[in-house]
Amino acid sequence: MYNSLLSRVSGWSFTAFACAAATLSVARAQTAAPAEAFPVPTGHELVRLDGFVVSASRTPQDLKYTPSAVSVLLPTELALSQITDLHTALSAEPGVIVVNTGAKGGQSSVFLRGADSHQTLFVVDGVRMNDKSAGYQNFLGQSGLGGIDRMEVLRGPQSTLYGSSAMGGVITISTTRGCGAPTGSVSAEAGSFNTVGGAASVQGGTKTLGYSGYISREVTDNDRPSNNSKVMSFSTRVEYTPTENTLLGGTFRGQDGDTQDPGAIGNTSGTVEAKNWLGTAYGQIHFGPEIISRLTAGWHQRDYTYTKAPSVSKILNTRNILDWQNVWSPASEAEIIAGANYEGSHYVTGGLRTNDTVKAGFFSATYHPVEALTLTGGGRYDDYRSAGSATTWRTGISWVPAKGSKLRATYGTGFGAPSLTDRYGVLAWGQMANPSLRPEKSRGWDVGFDQEIFGKALKVGVTYFHNRFTDLFQWQATGLFVGMTSNVGRATTQGVELELNSKVNDFVSTRLAYTYLDATDDLTGNRLQRRPRHTVDGEVRFQATAAWIVGTGVHVAADRENVNYAVYPSPQIDVEDYTTARVFTSYELTKNLRLKARVENALDESYADVLGYPALPRAVYGSVEWKF
Repeated sequence: MYNSLLSRVSGWSFTAFACAAATLSVARAQTAAPAEAFPVPTGHELVRLDGFVVSASRTPQDLKYTPSAVSVLLPTELALSQITDLHTALSAEPGVIVVNTGAKGGQSSVFLRGADSHQTLFVVDGVRMNDKSAGYQNFLGQSGLGGIDRMEVLRGPQSTLYGSSAMGGVITISTTRGCGAPTGSVSAEAGSFNTVGGAASVQGGTKTLGYSGYISREVTDNDRPSNNSKVMSFSTRVEYTPTENTLLGGTFRGQDGDTQDPGAIGNTSGTVEAKNWLGTAYGQIHFGPEIISRLTAGWHQRDYTYTKAPSVSKILNTRNILDWQNVWSPASEAEIIAGANYEGSHYVTGGLRTNDTVKAGFFSATYHPVEALTLTGGGRYDDYRSAGSATTWRTGISWVPAKGSKLRATYGTGFGAPSLTDRYGVLAWGQMANPSLRPEKSRGWDVGFDQEIFGKALKVGVTYFHNRFTDLFQWQATGLFVGMTSNVGRATTQGVELELNSKVNDFVSTRLAYTYLDATDDLTGNRLQRRPRHTVDGEVRFQATAAWIVGTGVHVAADRENVNYAVYPSPQIDVEDYTTARVFTSYELTKNLRLKARVENALDESYADVLGYPALPRAVYGSVEWKF
């Protein structure tokens, strides 16, 4: 059970495995849909798992034996708590600090374990979605949870498996897989600030074909003048298994947002048009139970336009990706993963037109000398045409001394390649080229334990982490309104992550995440801005009756610092703590019809994640969902 789950199911296709896992996930979330609803091929075993992870090794593994600090987020579970957007879901995880620039439709940034916002990597449907040239902030700020099968948050330096930008960690997102009889849903929502939205989804399949589709639209005025937001999102996945050991598939996701940006208080407003398109095509072959080979081709385009009269700023980034991964299980106690990656990008902004390529090779090995002990290690080499090469490595160990207990530790290195504007400059912005610019570097380690108490009624996880960052990118002025990006920064982040999850009975469940973070600029001794020293997120959910759910959640950010750009010179100042609360309830009128209501910022807290960009006051939303 401790080896790769793909090895466990022998030739059983990954689509079948994923569908079975999804069935069990829904069963846990809804206490329905028995595992027997998914047919298991003759000669194979369906194992009921507490959880599996893919991100920690790029192949499914049992969470009980994984050395990495990783969280799994299931939309089926989040839906019960009426968490509807991606940035709220991520902010509930330990070690994850999400900073929102104002209200709905604004940019959202992740400071994972205190790493800078461009040092967290999003991997969507198996391909890297962002780098320093193509940011994720608009995507995250406008993303709901529809059309997502599962998400994982992998903390700590992960460049060995994923390359550039994975210095703080990796967030993986998978588009919904379809299987079984056709099912779907239609929902509509309305609420404060003239918010109106709707969504529809469908999924299903046969023994050899699976499909899913999702589309949504939301419009809101928000609270400030000239701050309305419109966003449309859609996703689809199709998979075909012509033989038991062969899989062919493809995904496509799109997001089209149009937002009025009022800017910081006292500034003039502009408009933002942000579009994200990502498509993949992949094939996977099982050469018996020992070898699995997968080839993925990806295409990603980010189209961003900011208009603030009389100027227009436009960024267009197009990337083509080819990723080849092979999994070899020479024995039941060993697994080796190796592959190669190629990315070609074309970047256009401010009169700059340039291309870049990166070629990479990687390997990772997992060894179990005994079932209770897991050892991992790996290395990677990346070669950028624009910025040179980087070599990274990572190792980890976990030990299960008794059932329900796990001790774990990892050590790894990471790097972040500069953006093409950092490297080549943009004269229209007063940014000069820097031919000697090198990639950022990091090294980090963590140690922790996970413990089940009273059977599985209470699960506790504690992790201490420490990261060092060198050659960080910083702006250096070379004249009046002119400068360049240089490798002059150094920083240290360290802290503790605590996670508690309990389900004493079928009626009450609770969760609590706490992060203590000490993030310091090693050159100045100042704290890194927008990283609270204390972050708490908790929730209590009560199944009052078989049809009625009520719950409440709280989020706290304390001991914060931010730069006050409203004055010159801009000082770094203490920012007021804040506590927000949410209340939610839902009622199942019939088997297929559910009514929902929630109150966000129920305490009507006045606060801002980013100084000058106030968050929304108290807001009330109601929705109806019909499933078929």
